[in-house]
Amino acid sequence: MTLNSRDPRNSQGAPAAGRRRIFDIDFSDLSFARVVETLVREPVPMGTGLRLVATANLDHIVQLGRNARFRQSYRDAWLRVIDGAPVMAYARLRRLAVSGRVAGSDLFPALIKGLEPGRHRLALLCANEETARGLSHRLGGRGFVDHLVLVAPPDFESNEKFGRWLIATLNERGTTHLFFGIGAPKSEIWMQEHARELPDCYGFGFGAGLDYFAGTKRRAPRFMRKTGLEWLWRVGSE
Repeated sequence: MTLNSRDPRNSQGAPAAGRRRIFDIDFSDLSFARVVETLVREPVPMGTGLRLVATANLDHIVQLGRNARFRQSYRDAWLRVIDGAPVMAYARLRRLAVSGRVAGSDLFPALIKGLEPGRHRLALLCANEETARGLSHRLGGRGFVDHLVLVAPPDFESNEKFGRWLIATLNERGTTHLFFGIGAPKSEIWMQEHARELPDCYGFGFGAGLDYFAGTKRRAPRFMRKTGLEWLWRVGSE
């Protein structure tokens, strides 16, 4: 069963049991492991375009209330999961039928571990040269040689020339997994608004998750992650 068949908006599949809707968002009920397994093992069908995976944290929830294009990108996303601990705490309070958090900062390294050089073609758009070098080094250590790591121009979301070039390049390379580390909401908005022009691939807006993986930013200590206080660390450090 694919993830999309469990989306309650999909008439071709039965919805999962239990309520999964808060903040006007229908969240997936799949576990972290099942999400990783599907994103690694199940290729996007030909002619589909990009499938956006939206990872909702507290900042996203606030911005969704202010930004209509961001709300639309979430509505159109192929999969929506709960990232932030405060969002998950509220979901538990409302007794949502969800399995648990799927944090982008954990999902990215799990995907990199599962993806296979030669079979999967990765493209990453990050915020600075230091992160780009760190990502290239770590991916090279995993055996990837045909990945694409780019630094986004400052006006990325409004730079039509760069956008057209990026779309053409990703299609030419047959990208299977596209990772943006340039922050919300511009990552999600751009990917979803260009989904039909992009190759058949999964798309992710992981923000600082790429910096953590590259080693250019320090993630919260493990005890803060386990106790759901990573968001507090990020408020203090960013």
